[in-house]
Formats: sequence, C-alpha cells, structure tokens
Amino acid sequence: MELRFTRHAKNRNRQIQATTFEILECIENPDSYYIQADGKEIAIKASGNKLLKIVFRRGLAGYEIITIIDRNQ
Repeated sequence: MELRFTRHAKNRNRQIQATTFEILECIENPDSYYIQADGKEIAIKASGNKLLKIVFRRGLAGYEIITIIDRNQ
C-alpha cells in the first residue's frame, strides 16, 4: 500500500519521527479504530515509546495520511 502524506502530516512527523513501518502498522493493526462523521478514519496504536494516533483516508492507490499525533505528549 502506498502512503501519501499531506503537508501537515509531514510537518507533524518531523517532530514525532514515526517510521513508515510504525505508521503502516498503526493503520493495519490498530489497538483502537473508529470513523468520524466526515469519513476520516482514526487508528490508535502503542508502538515502542510512542502512542500514535493516525488520521487518514483510504484511496484506490493506498492511504492518505492527514495528520499524525503522538498521544504521549
């Protein structure tokens, strides 16, 4: 699956420094998952010393990552 990052997600990930593997693992095997009313999907997973919250949308080619949040901060 292809991961496409919005500018906001890229900027957030500069601080969080989550790897592509951690992000994909969070989306495909989340500890918690739900869909917002506007269709955005939320996946939450504890990964190493990070508690990642990924907001994304599914597309035909892969996932569009809207934002990445480190819930530990």
